[in-house]
Amino acid sequence: MNLFLDNNVLIGYIFETDNWNLKSLDVMRCSLDRYSSNTVCQECRDIYKKNLGIIKKEFKHIIREFNRKQSFSLKNASSVLKRYQIGDCLIEYFKNNPVENIKEAKNHLRNLQRDMEKRCLDNYQNINKLVKVCARDNPYNDIYRLLEADGLAEEEFMDLEIIIDAHHVGLNVEQMFFITGDYRDIVSRKKLIVANTSLEDVIYLKDFDFQ
Repeated sequence: MNLFLDNNVLIGYIFETDNWNLKSLDVMRCSLDRYSSNTVCQECRDIYKKNLGIIKKEFKHIIREFNRKQSFSLKNASSVLKRYQIGDCLIEYFKNNPVENIKEAKNHLRNLQRDMEKRCLDNYQNINKLVKVCARDNPYNDIYRLLEADGLAEEEFMDLEIIIDAHHVGLNVEQMFFITGDYRDIVSRKKLIVANTSLEDVIYLKDFDFQ
């Protein structure tokens, strides 16, 4: 039994602020062999850079807002932090690491930013150790036309390419399960995909429970 990982699994693993983080960690920690494709990794690289930029920007804005405060309280800080993607992580941190004043809080934020960016980079680089990335040189036009006729190319072109990538890997690796967090475009087409590709099944990341 083997796994082909969609981009949202990799992004969920890289970023602790991602909604898929816990389930993606389950995937990366399981004992099964993991595969992906150049297409997935290219998309992952683009999103990684974008998300890292968002994290930098949010820390900058939060520190700027804290600069306007005269004192620090977790209650008041939470009302600010909740507006940001990284807010829940920061609120949890300050619950476990109380600070006495605004200067101390800003110092913690700067350290947290540095540490979070390093963890993201470490996780991103670690993907190459956890996942075997495969290349595809066959267009598989019959499957492409089938999925295109079903509307997938119009809705999300990259998803179509990634499904074909998974099919290509599945031809060479037995019992390939496609793991994805994309219900609308991919999981909803499970029957069509499984019936016409080498994939054993399409598993919604939310439902992943393999060991």
